[in-house]
Amino acid sequence: MKSHGTDRAIFAEDMKIIELIDADYGLLSILLRLDIQLPFGDISIGEMCRRYDMSSALFLMICRMYACPDYEPDAASLTAADLPHLVRYLRSSHRYWLDTVIPRIGRGVDDVLQSCDRMQVEVLRKFYNDYCDEIRRHLQYEETEMFPYVERLARGEVGAEIRMAEYMENHTDICDKIDDIKSIILKYLPESCTTRQRCDLLFDIFSLRDDLAKHTLVESKILAPVVMVEERRRGL
Repeated sequence: MKSHGTDRAIFAEDMKIIELIDADYGLLSILLRLDIQLPFGDISIGEMCRRYDMSSALFLMICRMYACPDYEPDAASLTAADLPHLVRYLRSSHRYWLDTVIPRIGRGVDDVLQSCDRMQVEVLRKFYNDYCDEIRRHLQYEETEMFPYVERLARGEVGAEIRMAEYMENHTDICDKIDDIKSIILKYLPESCTTRQRCDLLFDIFSLRDDLAKHTLVESKILAPVVMVEERRRGL
């Protein structure tokens, strides 16, 4: 993240949205995933959150998670009322990756493979396809198992089900294999694959890796603690 986006003092409820984006334009992706509509005018973060019936504490916490590498969220400041908004944000991230990012990276892979021989095509294509399958399985597990549980818990409808700690035990890390793809692109593709082609593809791959890592942190540092507090509150 950009260094000017790491000053936590600027992330406050009375800060204007336009000032937030000027401080770190990468946070536009958070607004997109929360379906917050432009234009902003001169409204503050607090005003925007009230307009969208979302707690400013949750919004600021997500922004800090993305902008500040050393930020440790205080999930105790959130409640079960924040869970539907948090799940909506996480689900929207899934759609963004599946509908936009992964297809874009796939087109970049197709471009670089045009300069490769058969063996190189088979190796890179297999790594990429296998990784996409792993991402889809991971997201499908969250969509069909973990998120519905959280939503039922927020509505007070949970019965004899497994609990959040067990969901998190089955929660795999999906960032590791990106390093394999990166190494192939940097080290082993032929010179006929241009530097521009490689760099364009690598920028997208690194961006996906960082986004996935932040997503995992949001789930482990915000979602899971809030859910576990709610479970204890309900005597589950």
